[in-house]
Amino acid sequence: MNKSVAFTICANNYLAHASVLGQSFKAFHPDVPFILAILDEPSPEIDYDKLPVDKIIWVHEEFPSIVNELKDIYGIAELCTVVKPPLIELLDKKGYESILYIDPDIQVFSAFTEVFRAIETHQAVLTPHICSPTGEKGHPVDKDLMRTGIYNLGFVALRMTDEVRAFVQWWNKRVQAYGYHDLKKGFFYDQIWWGYGPAFLDRVFVLRNLGYNAANWNLHERKVIKKDDSFYINDDSTPLRFFHYSHYKMENRPVIASYNQNFDLDNRPDIRPVFDGYDAYLDQMGYQSLRKIPFSFGKKPVSATEVVKQEYSRLGNVKFHVKQSLRHLLLGQRK
Repeated sequence: MNKSVAFTICANNYLAHASVLGQSFKAFHPDVPFILAILDEPSPEIDYDKLPVDKIIWVHEEFPSIVNELKDIYGIAELCTVVKPPLIELLDKKGYESILYIDPDIQVFSAFTEVFRAIETHQAVLTPHICSPTGEKGHPVDKDLMRTGIYNLGFVALRMTDEVRAFVQWWNKRVQAYGYHDLKKGFFYDQIWWGYGPAFLDRVFVLRNLGYNAANWNLHERKVIKKDDSFYINDDSTPLRFFHYSHYKMENRPVIASYNQNFDLDNRPDIRPVFDGYDAYLDQMGYQSLRKIPFSFGKKPVSATEVVKQEYSRLGNVKFHVKQSLRHLLLGQRK
């Protein structure tokens, strides 16, 4: 058995993204098993045997108590990150010594040479959101990224030592209890907790190679260069290892992320070929039909109409209690 494994997590509506990841990862790592953990019920619209992965894990079958207890507490994105630590523990029990987690909205462009080298002598490999200051204008800038964590957990590589197992157990408890996306309270999925990684573990490798985890939030320090059929970052000595298309929706082009005020496909023509290729890849994997499939688990998002109704209801309750208080006050004064 190969001692390393890679996996991702998603619902049915994100299977086109996971397929792009799986196929692109296997193109450069054919000997590393790639596992897809699906947090959803099987759909008759999908032929799961045709997905470009080595194995499928149905999360609700593997962890029924976790899913049943938390499916109405967390949204689907939150729930997918909540089950990440248990899946790592599961793969550890199956005998894998090195475990790579990769977000489904990632495309791999070349081999993870530096990761596999680092994980031989380190307990964890992390990629920072940024490797240099962003400047002061726009969003997100470095002060904003602090709230979501120094390290981006769209990627992490672990070597399963006893110390790492203890960390994952602790992380699992914290994420199940506080795995919210609630920046006002200081919570951000499973990601924020890995700020403790270098403090709790002896050998954490912070991978500052700019070819890894290129994304909308670090384009200030990364220019994409296309040379023949390959992509590089800043110069032809740094191959693009993977691009993280976080919050990207092709329907919203030229926007690359709804919150990003600094960069889009118009003011950054260097990244356009990377996104053009991703769009074509997603369509090839059935994006247009898969994205419409409703997910089975996770709290459903509240619509704008429902928010307005809730606000009116809240105001109605406030008005009622104010009137009642005034009524009791006046009655009291008449006695």
